[in-house]
Amino acid sequence: MKCAICQNGMTTAGYTTIVLERDQTTVVVKRVPAQICDNCGEEYLAATVNKALLRQAQEAWERGILLEMINFTDAEVTAAAKET
Repeated sequence: MKCAICQNGMTTAGYTTIVLERDQTTVVVKRVPAQICDNCGEEYLAATVNKALLRQAQEAWERGILLEMINFTDAEVTAAAKET
């Protein structure tokens, strides 16, 4: 798809790292499937990926974690993201 930010680049499937913060909790999620602009680097997450990402962050927050670094692990979402 054409990038909505720079209007020049096209997005391609790739992986990114997302940092989420809430209160005193910081969650770093690596290997998150995304569409990434080849011109400006803007990252787009599918809705299913976003939901899984927020679910993982919520679980860390509920455990009282202050800092956690994890790899994205939702296999169904990862497979679906590769198809798009």
